[in-house]
Amino acid sequence: MKKTILAALCLLTSQTVMANGGMYGLFSAGYADASQGQAGDKGIGYSFAMGYELDKQWFVEGGFQQLIDEDGDAPVLSNLGSEDNSSLKADALYLALLGKASSQAGTLFYRVGVMSVKLESQAFIGSGQSCEEGEGSAYSLEGGDAVRCSYDETIVAGVVGLGFDFKVADAWDVRIEAQHVRGKDGFEANIGQIGLRYNF
Repeated sequence: MKKTILAALCLLTSQTVMANGGMYGLFSAGYADASQGQAGDKGIGYSFAMGYELDKQWFVEGGFQQLIDEDGDAPVLSNLGSEDNSSLKADALYLALLGKASSQAGTLFYRVGVMSVKLESQAFIGSGQSCEEGEGSAYSLEGGDAVRCSYDETIVAGVVGLGFDFKVADAWDVRIEAQHVRGKDGFEANIGQIGLRYNF
């Protein structure tokens, strides 16, 4: 996964050097509410990307996005199945098309894209229950047993979003955006992001 990310970044950087304009770089921080199977969590992530203006109404954008990286607490018999006993990690490479409408204040845009998501999730449930996705394995607890539902796959997901780039200087915009991601095996995430965009 790390080698793939580095290769993608090298490609994006080389395209930036060759571009004659219309390029931008972006760094954002976000907060996600994500779930997969019986695992669910909320947490902070980040993203960085490069974009290119295809014409007056369209951008193409590609980059890396850490959707969520949250570890759960040790399982407790009294609250099996709660978010406290689950963990969820999701890192993605993405490519998206952004439709835009510019004004003096900035640029309104919507996003449609595809992601390759490295997804790892784990949830602990009562021994009488069954896992929705992934493999279950026995896990002994004091006073009883539990089932660990785990999932570790690279999946394809779709992303849609709506946002605005506020112009704060000739080369700088502040971006706010809401995204919805949905993928294979029940993965779903709602994300709010704020970031800085630098226009080359």
